[in-house]
Amino acid sequence: MSFQSKVRAFSSRFVSARSFELIVAPALADLEYEADAGQLRNRIAVCRALAGALRIDVANQAGTFLVLALVPACYYFVLMTVCFDFFSGRNALSGFVALTAPLLLLSIAPATVCFWPERRTLESSK
Repeated sequence: MSFQSKVRAFSSRFVSARSFELIVAPALADLEYEADAGQLRNRIAVCRALAGALRIDVANQAGTFLVLALVPACYYFVLMTVCFDFFSGRNALSGFVALTAPLLLLSIAPATVCFWPERRTLESSK
């Protein structure tokens, strides 16, 4: 599997089509055009373009992901706050903290699964 095909496979899974077309595809085209001079430098440039596209996609969708993850977490935290006996002693607070950690994980996991992008196929440029 060549470097270009690995980058395309990674991009098809983790980068949006718009970011691929505007950021990663031109870097791959430059890599193919300048195949003789500075192969390592050109590959590093493609990796930087891929990282930039990934960063832009994550920044664009971070707010939506946080809302999807925090809505169930806040729901469970409010229920625990209403139903938990905070005045039963010193160990009560450590019990509350021990219950909140798994609840936070159980709130983030479904949001991650629902938010994971679908696999799409990229058209070959050749």
